[in-house]
Amino acid sequence: MRFLIDSSRMEIAWPDVFRRLQFPKLSWRLIPALLLIGILILLLAYPMGLLFVKSFVASRPGQPTVWTINGWVAAFTDASLPIALGNTFFLALMRVVITSGLAIFFAWVVTRTDTPLKGFIEIALWLGFFLPLLPMTMGWILLLDPHYGLINKFLMRVFALSEAPFNIYSYGGIIWCHLAFSTSVRFLLMTPAFAAMDAALEEAGQVCGSNKAGVLMRVTIPVLAPAVLASTALGFIRSLESLEIEMVLGLPAGIYVVSTKIWDFIHWEPPLYDQATALCSIFLLLIFLLVWLHRKFLHGREFTTISGRSHMVESFTLGRWRWATCALCLLFIAVMIILPLATLIMGTFMEFFGHFQLEKTWTIRHWTGVFTDLVFLRSLKNTLLLGLGAATVGTLGYALISYLIVRSRLSGRGLIDVLSWLPWAMPGVLISLALLWTVLGSGDLVKLLYGTVFLLGLAIVIKEMPLGTQIIKAAVQQVSVELEEASAAPGGNWADYFRRILLPLLEPT
Repeated sequence: MRFLIDSSRMEIAWPDVFRRLQFPKLSWRLIPALLLIGILILLLAYPMGLLFVKSFVASRPGQPTVWTINGWVAAFTDASLPIALGNTFFLALMRVVITSGLAIFFAWVVTRTDTPLKGFIEIALWLGFFLPLLPMTMGWILLLDPHYGLINKFLMRVFALSEAPFNIYSYGGIIWCHLAFSTSVRFLLMTPAFAAMDAALEEAGQVCGSNKAGVLMRVTIPVLAPAVLASTALGFIRSLESLEIEMVLGLPAGIYVVSTKIWDFIHWEPPLYDQATALCSIFLLLIFLLVWLHRKFLHGREFTTISGRSHMVESFTLGRWRWATCALCLLFIAVMIILPLATLIMGTFMEFFGHFQLEKTWTIRHWTGVFTDLVFLRSLKNTLLLGLGAATVGTLGYALISYLIVRSRLSGRGLIDVLSWLPWAMPGVLISLALLWTVLGSGDLVKLLYGTVFLLGLAIVIKEMPLGTQIIKAAVQQVSVELEEASAAPGGNWADYFRRILLPLLEPT
């Protein structure tokens, strides 16, 4: 700063100095963004930080605090940890590679080609996303169990085999049971981005002499990098912390992963929360690394495909190959979704699951028992309320967060991006524990939330924030900023743009 000095009296001209100083002006538009950052810190960073602090406490809740690092030492000196880490990364990497390739193919077939039965294929893949993992795994156990699996019994009888050719309790079985759900998740992440892409870009690639496969690899996928990378990163993180299938199929085979070890620590008596939280630091470091790589790759690149100019959406004409793509999609749906689902439904009408040699094999008593159970009916009501509430609040919140990350010039938008990934650094049971400690330690008024549907819905919104935010963020990156500028030209404010332009464009997402 250059001061003005009176040469005769050597005094600083202070009024002139203040006139030259430039103080930042606080715009009212920053207030909602700053408020959102505060809410995210309160809902995400604070519970996670509290959980991290508790990992250095050896005493149980309600007892005098005893600080120690024994939990961290015990967790990372466990002789079985290297094997569990190796299993975790191997299974996650294999699943992400296979399911990402399948999801890109299915999204391209459904949105960019003239393949027959596209509507049915899309609905069936949605079904694969909605079907719970654990019941579908039970269906595969009924088919591929080495002792009573229907497929194994059939093959042993037909080919006179002495032992079952397939064993569901193995590395391959764990990967196999994840394929339908994981592929469907990535398909849902990528489909809106594929559908919104301007076909003129792909036509330009064909004009330059590239074939359809070359256009897919050199034009379509690179332009849709935000959606593809977000899907891959989220899938990898989700694979690392997956628990249900690894527990049901891995433990009988002695296959341990990090998530099952965390589960064991939590269910010790007394619970070893310090060791469980220490192991979660592995996921946290990986998330920071993936977020950094994601931002590094996308920084400075343009992925806009929706602008104020005309937008063309056309399908590739595959000719005779369209029947081949249709057959491949239907084969995946039949084997990975319909077959275990049909087997599972059949099992619900069996007296004892998987036993066909009994005098009374079939029954409907399981169904009548369920739908006359008052506890189940009350649980169903709570489930529907939670689903509708979390979907409504979560979708609007994720859209607002995504817009601030992609479009705003707020200096804290990078922090918002990092915070939005945090919930997948912890298994759901530890997030619940963190929220529980936060509520019970935040005063009498906040304690009233304990045991309410509201707190459970909040936990669901927080847990699914990475998935919802990354889906919508990839779509926002495709919308040109000139649409927002055009809405502001006739006097529209940001709320008008968000409600009348951005949200309708994001409707498929």
